[in-house]
Amino acid sequence: MKNFFLVLVLGLLFGSMAFADHEGLGIGIVGGGGGGFFRKDSDRERFPIEKYGKKGYGNLGLSLKIPGIPVFWAFYGIFHTHCPGVGLTADFHILDNNLVDKQTSNSDGSYNFKLDYYIGIGGFFHMMKRGFFDIGVRMPIGLSWHIAKPAELFLDVAPCFGLSNWRKNRPFHMGGDVELGLRFWI
Repeated sequence: MKNFFLVLVLGLLFGSMAFADHEGLGIGIVGGGGGGFFRKDSDRERFPIEKYGKKGYGNLGLSLKIPGIPVFWAFYGIFHTHCPGVGLTADFHILDNNLVDKQTSNSDGSYNFKLDYYIGIGGFFHMMKRGFFDIGVRMPIGLSWHIAKPAELFLDVAPCFGLSNWRKNRPFHMGGDVELGLRFWI
């Protein structure tokens, strides 16, 4: 199982470098939150998914895109009521296309409105207090608005499926993240 994840991560990092859409170094801030659904073994037949809310968290951190590697990284602190921690996400954008690319002019000169959409695949890893971890795959779907030449504002939703050691009788979970960030391209 460890070898499978290693091959998957290396494939995402190095196997698709030809598809890098953004040039230069991208660095910024990202914040958001998420939550998940855990199945209760005792109620498996009657209620396949536990109520949302107990597993919610917030995060704030650093967004990073390294030149030549087609992966968008995020390193962040996790703010959870019972178990704070740190997290890492790595996303590869399968589609990253223009939604609107319009050149207009105003009284100050020309203005370029550029709005992109993206769909990707990636992974996440959370390390929590007391040795708890959470690892899995995610699918970010989002919009990015290029406010000015070096600045990009992005918003995405990322459905997730993962494995954790929080509860031994409920290791698998589904969930989702919402992220809002501002990235500058150098």
